[in-house]
Amino acid sequence: MQLEGEVTRISSKLFRLDALLQGEIDLICDRSGEEYREYIDERLTLLISNGLWDQQSQDNRDDFDVIEFFEGFIDFEYILQSEIDSIQMQYHTKQGE
Repeated sequence: MQLEGEVTRISSKLFRLDALLQGEIDLICDRSGEEYREYIDERLTLLISNGLWDQQSQDNRDDFDVIEFFEGFIDFEYILQSEIDSIQMQYHTKQGE
């Protein structure tokens, strides 16, 4: 899997990641229990906070999840793994099932 994109500063502590997630991923069919590979090609928009995110003190943003990082460091490996984990936790059926 590959995550490629651009980070844009929205405010002093808030950034937006516009990215493309592509590649093959191993999934398990929820009907048959069989493991299979599926190609993913998905656009992502994620908000990233440098420090704790206090949604109540921010203006009314959409229902985006905000990923918190600290000391000015964004861990892109963590973001990629989180997206992979999220995809694997969804309901999947192998085509033809």
